[in-house]
Amino acid sequence: MQVFEQLVGLKLPADYRRFVSQQDGACPDDNVFDVGDDNDCGVNEFILIAEISDEKSFIENLRATRLPIARAEGGNYVCLETAAPGGVYFWDHEEPDVEYRLADSFREFLDKLQPDSPADTDLDPADVKKVWVDPEFLKTLNKR
Repeated sequence: MQVFEQLVGLKLPADYRRFVSQQDGACPDDNVFDVGDDNDCGVNEFILIAEISDEKSFIENLRATRLPIARAEGGNYVCLETAAPGGVYFWDHEEPDVEYRLADSFREFLDKLQPDSPADTDLDPADVKKVWVDPEFLKTLNKR
């Protein structure tokens, strides 16, 4: 961990250090978090500590004191602020200049993660304009 901190020139919070030492690269079961008042997103996977520096180089307009720590749905990221007062932020590739504070600490962010529930997704059939089904998959359905 010290080698990583020296490489990026940033000090990691103790709660994140503990997480990485036990769960580096984890894919959480409870993965949904709120983004603002009317949106949510999911963590696809936490980024391996060895990949964070390279991953950061691909993200535009990310503060020098922030590190991407998780890949989120839709090409977005969950980022850790290493400068005081710290915190966890959402980086939206469609709005890279907008800040969405998710939690005051990494531990708080983990505690806020909720299970993904299909029942919570409101789908209106009128919103579906087009559907594509893999023909090979369709063949397996027709055999049943």
